[in-house]
Amino acid sequence: MLNAVVTGNVAAGKSTVVSWFREWGATVVDADELARAAEAPGSEVLAAIVRRFGADVLTGDGTLDRAALRSKVMGDEAALQALNAIVHPAVQERRDALVREARSRGDALVVNDIPLLFEVLDPRRFDVVVLVEAPPDLRGQRLQATRGLSAEDAARLMAAQMPSERKRERSHFIITNAGSLAELESQARAVFQEVRRRAAAGPPPGSILLLATADAADDPAEFGPIGRRYAEGGVRVERARGRALVARFAALRPGVALASARAASLARKAWLEAGRPGVLLYLTPGPDPVAARLDLRPWDGGRLALAEEGAVGDRPRADLFPTHNTLS
Repeated sequence: MLNAVVTGNVAAGKSTVVSWFREWGATVVDADELARAAEAPGSEVLAAIVRRFGADVLTGDGTLDRAALRSKVMGDEAALQALNAIVHPAVQERRDALVREARSRGDALVVNDIPLLFEVLDPRRFDVVVLVEAPPDLRGQRLQATRGLSAEDAARLMAAQMPSERKRERSHFIITNAGSLAELESQARAVFQEVRRRAAAGPPPGSILLLATADAADDPAEFGPIGRRYAEGGVRVERARGRALVARFAALRPGVALASARAASLARKAWLEAGRPGVLLYLTPGPDPVAARLDLRPWDGGRLALAEEGAVGDRPRADLFPTHNTLS
């Protein structure tokens, strides 16, 4: 699994980029969402905030008044460090748990949304760092337009963060948000495609993914995204149907064959006749954990249900399913 992070100073456009990454299939772990959960009424984190900053940081219903808290820490480095010391350990603990869950599910790409990455964490703990930036004057205008801040308050908020210039050399990808929304999306898509390529997992490069169908009319829509994904990971993707499957199965060493529902019986017969080479999988209507660990699925947020011949629901053998990414 590739563990990536997207960061960016306030009003740079980071949240928009992350929303697209989520739409395009990444598992997203949002630091702001984790912080809000950690600071919920009744939590130890909220109690510690009140002890440090006073009861006036609470609203009438006992929730955290973020604007009031922000006014207490803005421009006060000691207060900001005290707040971070209270909140960030709880957020980090929950983030680590969510990343572990994603890894156990077999998710290939996790994107952490962390605004203050360089201020509070070591970016080297992530496989890929994506920085979203915009010119300070443009960010100031956005803060005034979208948050109703004065020019002075906007300047103070931006000054509380590390300048973007100091973050560039420690980032793998930089997205500059100084133009139209369409231009931002184009940059984001190009970066996502490269990060997705690096996250590609499956059979080792040089092996085969055989897509088996019953006939010329049998071409499941899932096959296209699967084939492209594996090709990005350096796997040779081939298609075969009918009697040609016997010959193709005979060459399936090493490799995985994925058969459509209509080709299930035909594929199994050809696989047995060829001497049971490689691994035979079927598209099935029900969920199976083998699917997640193989990550044979399109990048549209959906999952494919697969069954492994003779081992439905079992963990796949490590020698048959070595997970890798191109960063290692």
